[in-house]
Amino acid sequence: MRPKILHVSQATGGVETSIILLLDHFDHSRFEHHLVCPPGTTLEARARSLGVRVIPVNMVRGPNPVRDLAALFTLIRLIRREGYAIVHGHSAKGGYLGRLAARFGGARRALYHPRGFSYLSQRGIGRAFYLRLERWAVWWTDLVVAASESERQRAIKEVGFRPERVVRVFNSVDFNEMEGVPSAAGAPPVVLTVGRFAYQKNPEMFVRVAAIVARQRPDVRFIWVGGGFAGPLEARVRDMVVSAGLSTSFEILPWATKRESLAAIGACAVFVLTSRFEALGNATQEAMMFAKPAVVTDVDGSRDLVTDGLNGYLVAENDDETMARRILELLTDGGLAARMGAAGRRRVEQDFDIRNNVRRLEEVYVGQHGA
Repeated sequence: MRPKILHVSQATGGVETSIILLLDHFDHSRFEHHLVCPPGTTLEARARSLGVRVIPVNMVRGPNPVRDLAALFTLIRLIRREGYAIVHGHSAKGGYLGRLAARFGGARRALYHPRGFSYLSQRGIGRAFYLRLERWAVWWTDLVVAASESERQRAIKEVGFRPERVVRVFNSVDFNEMEGVPSAAGAPPVVLTVGRFAYQKNPEMFVRVAAIVARQRPDVRFIWVGGGFAGPLEARVRDMVVSAGLSTSFEILPWATKRESLAAIGACAVFVLTSRFEALGNATQEAMMFAKPAVVTDVDGSRDLVTDGLNGYLVAENDDETMARRILELLTDGGLAARMGAAGRRRVEQDFDIRNNVRRLEEVYVGQHGA
């Protein structure tokens, strides 16, 4: 009888992308995989389409004691009933509730896949509070699965995990998803970024950089894929676009399907990421898969992907002038852009192919189940 693994996730976006890739490529003859996620989400629909058993549980992104407790008790009952060998919690809320429920529900092992520690999205007292929560949870976590070396080091040095309790399994891409997607940059040239509007993604920097580039290259278009949620940050960014005189050259596209997002990446000239931190940026990996040069901030999860001057450029957070200069270099020098793009493609082929990394994660499961 195959041991059962329960995946728990509240998150969408890049986390959803990574979970679906794993569920699609697991060897289901080794373990039986189930998923808990909020009902009515694209994560639920995509997992069901793969034949995965999905158990809808209401979880919300922010703190909500009533709904969080209800979700916790639901998870505990589920774990006791199904007898899961491993509970694998993904991202902040799913990771916390999943690990707690594993302890109270009798699961043999509790794994945590942070995909970007939640305290990094906070400032001041909030950052200290969420870091404290992460440190408390060390006691009921058997193993951390870090998506990058930066995340592994942060788990050890800041959160307090012993090194032997943290393994690195890279986020990955599926080269088969490129099939039928055009990969040539169009005209006018497009500078593209992909991500939800959140403090983590630092969208204000992208607008400021776009304004600098546009003064020298008015032919360039700037596209942000990931809007459409009508939050206060998106509204502020839209106001910045107008104030910067970019109304005709800067476009915010709604959050897209995976194929639509890949099509946008395939058509861009330069990929940009202005994040304050990443686990291991999915969109940057996809840009590298398409041999696009990347200009990214020198932060966790991006510095693990881009080697400055080889497959793109690393720029200090909020250094608008340097990022704009690097983008202009790549737009002007086609040979340089092509060489960096090719180097990025080679890096993805070497380290980030889902077919290799899913086997690595399965061996982690085997080790935990046999422990």
